[in-house]
Amino acid sequence: MFDELQKLFQIDWRIFMAGAEAWLNGGNPYGALSSDFSAGAFAYPPTALTWLALFVPLGPAGFYVWTGLELLLWWLLIRDGRRSQLLLLCWSPMILHLVEGQSSLAVVLVMWAATRAERRGWLWGLAIAWALTKPQVAIVPLLWLLWQDRASSLRWRLWGGIALGTALLALPPTLLSPGIWGQWVASLGSYRGRILQMAAWQGPSALVLALAAYLWYRSRRGGWQWWLAAAMFPQTSFYAIVALLPALRPRQSNWTLAGLGLAGILQGPVNELVLPWILAGHMLAAWMVAGGPKRDPAPATLPVAQDKATV
Repeated sequence: MFDELQKLFQIDWRIFMAGAEAWLNGGNPYGALSSDFSAGAFAYPPTALTWLALFVPLGPAGFYVWTGLELLLWWLLIRDGRRSQLLLLCWSPMILHLVEGQSSLAVVLVMWAATRAERRGWLWGLAIAWALTKPQVAIVPLLWLLWQDRASSLRWRLWGGIALGTALLALPPTLLSPGIWGQWVASLGSYRGRILQMAAWQGPSALVLALAAYLWYRSRRGGWQWWLAAAMFPQTSFYAIVALLPALRPRQSNWTLAGLGLAGILQGPVNELVLPWILAGHMLAAWMVAGGPKRDPAPATLPVAQDKATV
């Protein structure tokens, strides 16, 4: 058991750093990174290399700095009215995410913060551009956000910030390695061949996912942009369920305890038969963690961006 956990510790973070370091040294970040990591181990778009490279000089400390930044941002979002979420440090998707050194949580937190902002202008566009370096996590909340802001006079600033931020992130890898975009596209086949990716809706497990969706709807819990972000895309592991974090309000109830317990045991060998069931089961467990059939308080109406100057 301990040996298996040791293998997981920082595994994704080490892949990120190996890819960024290979790029900084003039190599192909999407090729074979070392004897430990085969071709296709690193699969993030080139825009991610721009910010990942900032952690390379930190060496082994980079993992702890990154994890600390994630936890700090999470605390800033929950300290007023959402402190019960600290219980989610016992939630197995959160534990696995932090142990592996993944980036999904940070992307979710940035999109959550953008959703809660009273006005969204250029700087929020830049932040969202960063979140889009992991598009499968950010895209559904972003589409929901753009729809919410469709009538705002500030929407063009938000769009402009997203476009500018994406261009700034794309510029360094494009200038330093003009062929990197082709290398990335070519590597996706190697990645899919190396890593099993499946979704909760693939196969008979779709019945469990449909049950989880029905129960979520019956509870009038809202937050469907986060629910879909967690349930929609093929994943390699259940850590991706952290995409549902903004919609979770753990309670002092047996439902929450049962949900944490169920999430703790929903683990097993990753294969085509089991993975969809694990992912679907975690969506059901998340409903329990959020309080089961008990409804959340009616959410306050999100503010619409005002016609005034903003960053």
